[in-house]
Amino acid sequence: MTKIDNSLKFDELELVKYLTGLNSSFLPVVTGIYNNVKDSLDNRIPAIFPKYTLHNTSHSFRIINYMAKLVANITELSELEITLLICAALLHDVGMAISEADIELIKRDDFPFSNFKYSTMLRLMDNDDVAAIQEYVRRIHADLSGRYIRENLKSILVIPDLASLDYTEELALICESHTKDYDWIKAHLNTHDIRGNYSFNAQFISCILRLGDILDIDGNRTPYKLYELIAPKGKSDEEWRQHFVIFNNDKIVENEKTHQRNIVFHGKSKNADIHRKILTYIDWVETELVGAIALVSSMKNQYNLPFDEKPKVNIQTEGYTFSGYKMTLKFEAISSLLMGEKIYGNKSLGLRELIQNSLDACRIRQENEKIAFGDDPYEPRVRVIIDKEKSQVIIKDNGVGMSIDIIKNHFLNIGVSYYQSFEFLLKDLAYKPIGNYGIGFLSCFMLSDKVTVRTRHYQSKFQYLIQLEKGNEWTSLTEKEDITFFGTEVILSYTPFIGVFENQVVKVKEFLSRFFLTDGINFKLLEQPETQFDIKNELFDGTPAEKGFIKIWLSDYLNDIEGYALIRNKTNFITSFNEIPLDEEIYRYNPPKEYPEESEEEDDIFTPKREWLVKVSDISEINIDDYTNVDEIKYLTIPIIDSDNDEDFSSGMKFTGDDTKEVIEKLEDQLNWITILIPKEYQKNLREEEITKRNEFLDNVTFEDLVDIGQLSRYPTYVFVETTKLFEGRKNELYLPFEISQRPYWYYSSPSSPRKELFIRNVLIKDFHFNLPVTASVFDIATIVTNIKSRKFIPDISRNNIDNVSDQMINYIISKAIHLGAIDKLGYETDERKTLIAFVEKFYSSKTEFEKD
Repeated sequence: MTKIDNSLKFDELELVKYLTGLNSSFLPVVTGIYNNVKDSLDNRIPAIFPKYTLHNTSHSFRIINYMAKLVANITELSELEITLLICAALLHDVGMAISEADIELIKRDDFPFSNFKYSTMLRLMDNDDVAAIQEYVRRIHADLSGRYIRENLKSILVIPDLASLDYTEELALICESHTKDYDWIKAHLNTHDIRGNYSFNAQFISCILRLGDILDIDGNRTPYKLYELIAPKGKSDEEWRQHFVIFNNDKIVENEKTHQRNIVFHGKSKNADIHRKILTYIDWVETELVGAIALVSSMKNQYNLPFDEKPKVNIQTEGYTFSGYKMTLKFEAISSLLMGEKIYGNKSLGLRELIQNSLDACRIRQENEKIAFGDDPYEPRVRVIIDKEKSQVIIKDNGVGMSIDIIKNHFLNIGVSYYQSFEFLLKDLAYKPIGNYGIGFLSCFMLSDKVTVRTRHYQSKFQYLIQLEKGNEWTSLTEKEDITFFGTEVILSYTPFIGVFENQVVKVKEFLSRFFLTDGINFKLLEQPETQFDIKNELFDGTPAEKGFIKIWLSDYLNDIEGYALIRNKTNFITSFNEIPLDEEIYRYNPPKEYPEESEEEDDIFTPKREWLVKVSDISEINIDDYTNVDEIKYLTIPIIDSDNDEDFSSGMKFTGDDTKEVIEKLEDQLNWITILIPKEYQKNLREEEITKRNEFLDNVTFEDLVDIGQLSRYPTYVFVETTKLFEGRKNELYLPFEISQRPYWYYSSPSSPRKELFIRNVLIKDFHFNLPVTASVFDIATIVTNIKSRKFIPDISRNNIDNVSDQMINYIISKAIHLGAIDKLGYETDERKTLIAFVEKFYSSKTEFEKD
């Protein structure tokens, strides 16, 4: 249990004493509120939040004392305003004292006051039940405080002698506001309300509550914001708190001459990293102070905040030195880098980012949309409108739209992706947007120097108009009520946009039709005034496989990965040597059985008369196993330079400066080739080399042996080492030919080529190439179209490719699924099927999280 600081007494607090001095009729109200919540603050909250810093009555008392010093002159405030300040300090955190019954509902994902799922929170918190409950409640505790006030305190929060007049709702909103922003305060609270003979400024009271709350930092208490920055994972509060201390309890100092007040921090730190985090926290204090001063600047004088906007910081260091400098970013330079071709490679990809945002917005709304009985189902729509007459291009959708919180915290905050935020992840949607870095929208400036965004969240009544300009960090943001418009539209300048697409609308159409999967999306390209194109690029379009091909649906074998491959039988399994494609003239290396490998000793059995190179008359009589070594046969191929090629070879040698290998490569198709089969025990040391009169390329096989076959003695030739991969099904009877990939399996070539594409969450990864690691050669893979829905795979910042580890895993997963599909669909005989199954078990033995049982 958290130790309670008993040095402060409720009736000794400055604001309470002020009401006492006035003999205020509101004194029973604040006393009643204190008595109502003190047990919750001092006992219930510490029980639920054992790892968190103090949120008890002592914290509330210190806030009340800070409030007295933040207010310019408490005598100019009404008694009701003083009462609201005290009550807000006591009640703003009471929502953290949640009941066991509510916790039970939360854990059942059945809590009606939040759209968060506890099961998702638990997963995000690494299944730490205590941490998950704490984080769940912390995120909604201000709203729960408002609920508590509305449900339990209305009978107390009344105007003296006027029991029908209460201020419950205003106090509930004030307490809720301490986790919101200043725009929320302006939208939900007033600057002038009246109850009976008392007026009050709820916005001002909210500002004072927020400032008093964040100033309660010292050696005994660390606000959550700083706690979050320090992130003391695996350490107790006591351990990491030893590294710093804030000396001064009184952080508000007034200049006696000017009467201007300053917020001052004095302290000591033994750890440079924690020092940096403290300074970040103080920057946040400054942001809050600036916001509060701006909000009250137009209010009456009694609500003035006579403060210097910049806190004064005096933190001593121990064991290290600390400069007053910090890294800064120049908006123009950084935005230019992030919005340009240096990242994306081509200006047209700015349109990809905008359409991707629209598709994400539509699919998120589609999952969230709850259709009432009898209503038409939601139909996702995306439009690209090219309007030359108005000199504009509009990309619009009827998706989820943006709220003001999303606009401020993510859209206008470069590098802060909403889809990576805790708030979004807690929604636990089945659809996983591709957005990851929070910079994609900047790419639209590759298409237009000026951009206008119009958006309304589909659950809000407010539409927002945002105007932006390339290279300028200032934006305009206009709010108005408009329930007729929802979704988002982005308006670009016509001339630079169409110029990116070579001034051809058809190029825009080709781009849109290639880069996005449009299943379930009503997607159109409109060229004003009349031309209209349907944009369709669907995985599940119902088109049957081409004749001779079988369609393998990847989702039959994989989770979170959809798409298909088209395959067909290509060659047979190998049952004898004559089914292996070799050159017509075949020889076998014929060392004696007794000949020891790599022996240099001579023996009587080795005579010059022995035939070391034997021509094969019937290759079907040769046992495959005698030449197969660990799933492969290695053999030699040699071009014979005979009299038919004398003139051409001579010219080639002169032209290349006697480069034998280059000449052979140029004359490859017109030369006669021989194959030499090598017994498996002699394959280890085979090598490619030029063959001349002076060397032997196999033990006891020399250039002269080739002359006997027809090689012209005046020319060298070259020996090549070839490899055929064979997986054994039945020894000497059944083998599966296969290939181990050494280079990308294929490249995208043209719109008429078979589809060979990887999409991640419906967007084409244009520079990805399939490179299946090991493939059986008995079937042909003509097409692969894959859409990965899982967030495990994240494209690089350009969204054109993925990292090497992901590349390898995707190729492994897809290749294994295709082989499993081949086993099921291509009608192999029993032994062939068993062989292919054994092949998959050997080369695809690892099971990934994506495979279905």
